Amino acid sequence: MKSLSTFLLGLLLTTTSQAQSVMTLEQGYAAVIANDPLTRQREIVQQTGDLTIASLDKNRRLPQVGVNGQATWQSEVTKLPIELPNVPIPQLSKDQYKLTADVSYTLFDGNQTALQKQVQRASTTVGLQQVAVEQNRLKDQVNAYFLNILLTDENTRLTRIRLEELQNRILKAEAGVRFGTVATVGVDVLRAEVLNAEQQLGQLAATRRGLRDQLGILTGLTITDSTKLVIEEARTGIVNLSLNRPEQKLFESQRALLDEQLRLTNNRLQPRLSAFAQGGAGRPALNFLNNDFRGFFIGGIRLSWNLSAAYTLKNDRAVLALNREQIGVQQKVFDRNLSLQLRQQQTEIDRVTALLEKDREISALRSKIRQTASVQLDNGTLAARDYTSELNAESQALLNQKTHELQLLLANVQYRTLTGN
Repeated sequence: MKSLSTFLLGLLLTTTSQAQSVMTLEQGYAAVIANDPLTRQREIVQQTGDLTIASLDKNRRLPQVGVNGQATWQSEVTKLPIELPNVPIPQLSKDQYKLTADVSYTLFDGNQTALQKQVQRASTTVGLQQVAVEQNRLKDQVNAYFLNILLTDENTRLTRIRLEELQNRILKAEAGVRFGTVATVGVDVLRAEVLNAEQQLGQLAATRRGLRDQLGILTGLTITDSTKLVIEEARTGIVNLSLNRPEQKLFESQRALLDEQLRLTNNRLQPRLSAFAQGGAGRPALNFLNNDFRGFFIGGIRLSWNLSAAYTLKNDRAVLALNREQIGVQQKVFDRNLSLQLRQQQTEIDRVTALLEKDREISALRSKIRQTASVQLDNGTLAARDYTSELNAESQALLNQKTHELQLLLANVQYRTLTGN
């Protein structure tokens, strides 16, 4: 574990404009979020919230202006119930017209606009946190690709070592055949193992290309066969980690939104005071006894107080309280599941750590057995088939050890990811 971490951390980070020669796990996290379509959704949520608040500000600061018009015909009009000789009494027309321009300005809105803005800010925060929760899941995918690619690279490295050993053995065996100390079949056995190793290298190369292409699509980075993946030492420490999951911030922001909505609900019983003015022309105008088209103007102060809002106030408060309780239930479920996941991940760390203790002993013994078999093969006391069996066993033991080292490395990373760090 330590030697592998030292090797990975020893790689220097160099980036070209064409491709990544080294890619760290932290870079992978940053790239996958930058390349995620939900990043645009974050911008949309923020811009929508800003525009809504700007509209609320304008509605509060600027006067409300409207133009209204109507044309009516009515079956009866107002008449004076008198008749005077030689004195014409005006008669109103049954068809009447009115065109007005209305202006109103809020003097006191009971703090409604300020509360609406607070609700919108809280709603924007909830929207942003929901996106953060979705994007946090992308880290698990990056972790998985890093593990699989690193495993493939380690398998490739060990297979090349085995191939080099086999090729050296073939040269010695061919010399033994010329001197009559080694049977031809021994060389054929070694050549067959070389073909198997070359075939395995081809499969590993294809696997890595597939994994690197998928990681490239996910992150939007150009990743080549030579790109080395690096897991920083800082990302493997799991001591004294505090929980920093975006889901927890989401629950907090949802409760904050409900608090603001409750304040706005309670504010509905506040009176509103506004100044208004109306100007226009009509027939009749303000003087109902004048049947001519005339202009007119009205101005004043208007008080409005919607007392009927109290009808549903109690129920609306109860609904908000139930929503708050529901958020509490969801958080308890999340906390429980997270505790189970962390306990399961810690069990995995303990399991792999125990395997590594035996892996090192097994690898040392297998290397010792292979070295003995190598001497026996040189002396002609061991068949090539038996030697290749020991060589493969050593290679598998080393692969198991490196695999478990990588699994432990990534298990620590995954534990850290689960905590939100």
